[in-house]
Amino acid sequence: MNNFVELYLKRNRGWPWPEDSFGLTPMFGEDGWCHDYGVPTASQTGSIVLRRQGMKAQGAWVPNWNFDVYCVDEALAQEIGSRFRVTMMKVEWRGTPVGGYQIVVPTVGPAWFDQAELRKIAVRRRGTAGARCAGCGTWRWMPLPPDTSLPPRRIASALEVDVAASPEWFGDGYKAFREIVFRRELAEMLVAASPRDFKIREVAWR
Repeated sequence: MNNFVELYLKRNRGWPWPEDSFGLTPMFGEDGWCHDYGVPTASQTGSIVLRRQGMKAQGAWVPNWNFDVYCVDEALAQEIGSRFRVTMMKVEWRGTPVGGYQIVVPTVGPAWFDQAELRKIAVRRRGTAGARCAGCGTWRWMPLPPDTSLPPRRIASALEVDVAASPEWFGDGYKAFREIVFRRELAEMLVAASPRDFKIREVAWR
């Protein structure tokens, strides 16, 4: 599993539309995401919609608010599609369209982390482990600082995709994200295309 790494996010670029849904409604439908936790409750069926606001949609980037949405420009999408096992969905725009695709990240496995270990780390760093949404029932772990070592990831079978997301959700308020790993060669391609946006971070596997 050491051939899979994380991408550390240096910055966000672009603004999802509409603001009142943080861009989630176009992707999941009005009833396809939890309006209390900002967590999708259904599979993605639509494109993410971004507003230009003078942004250059070049290389690879993660929009504001959507912390596990990875977008790439047209040329990079073609190269990724020819080399890696990924699903991509076209990005839509409000304003002048400039193309691009979203890498749709599948959830893999029943659990990546030992819950007791994760709870111990979260309580030590944040004072509480997390909370369960009364509406959608999703448990969301508290987000941990980038310098915090999460427990080693455990995936029962070899990954059959080149990018994968944990079934565990993390976040606070409307911030919601999963832990995502990329095959090293794909991660290196994204970093080379956008070194101001990403850097590679090694992760521990069990």
